[in-house]
Amino acid sequence: MSKHDLEKWTHCRVVPGREPARETVDDFERVLGDAADERPLQTFLASFSALLGPLAPPGGTLWCLDRPRLGSEFVPDFLLASITSVGFRWAMVELESPSEKALTKAGLPAKKVAEALKQVRDWRAWLGDNVAYARSELGLKDIEANCPAYIVIGRRVSLDPKQMKTYRALSENGTTVMSYDRLLDQMNRAARERQTHHG
Repeated sequence: MSKHDLEKWTHCRVVPGREPARETVDDFERVLGDAADERPLQTFLASFSALLGPLAPPGGTLWCLDRPRLGSEFVPDFLLASITSVGFRWAMVELESPSEKALTKAGLPAKKVAEALKQVRDWRAWLGDNVAYARSELGLKDIEANCPAYIVIGRRVSLDPKQMKTYRALSENGTTVMSYDRLLDQMNRAARERQTHHG
């Protein structure tokens, strides 16, 4: 096996590339419009993982690991890996329901956001304590505890414009809280790039 491959995760390599097809983005938008919670979105993204390419670190070949286990306790929805000239770079993704709000009316982090932020902290703490095991035994080559993390929750329409400063402050310490609409915007940009390069 090449040093530019994830030997234990070859089945998770995203082919033919990082950029999704226009039709796939449209299909995701339809699933999102009908989704009552995150489960159908998890299933769809696992089947069409190029859609998550915009969240992966910049690089060449992309891998998308669907619900990999971190030890016996923790299961991120996705781990994304990109190969670069200095090795693999990683990102973690946690999906919450598109019908959940990120903030309460009082401007506090909603329960699901607080839970997701704690999950990310727990993943990073586990990786910090077990990074050698994660790299060698789990095959998460070059992974770092402080790799970027994304929490995707809610729709843009549910955000109170008066709370935008508070909402943006949820994203800190390498963790980005974003709506499904923001993710969809990034998917659309990637699809346009694919059309530009491939016609």
